[in-house]
Amino acid sequence: ITEKTKIVSFTLVSNILGTVNPVEQIIRRAQQVGALVCIDASQAAPHMVLDVQALQADFVAFTGHKMVGPTGIGVLWGRQELLEDLPPFLGGGEMI
Repeated sequence: ITEKTKIVSFTLVSNILGTVNPVEQIIRRAQQVGALVCIDASQAAPHMVLDVQALQADFVAFTGHKMVGPTGIGVLWGRQELLEDLPPFLGGGEMI
């Protein structure tokens, strides 16, 4: 992670080894250089309590099928001020 880094994206828990990555250390370093942080919590969501605000990440994503949900659904949580600056790619339902 250097001054040129714009975004740091990593998995919270490895689906191969079960390793829990040092989230606080990674986020702290990313914040030092002004980089955004996106955490893939797909492996963690069914097994760990996730407090997205306590994680202090900018974005947290996970898929529904890892929690025995239907294929094709998922969650992308983001800090409100960042989401307000991102226009929707596709609209529908109550978005418009």
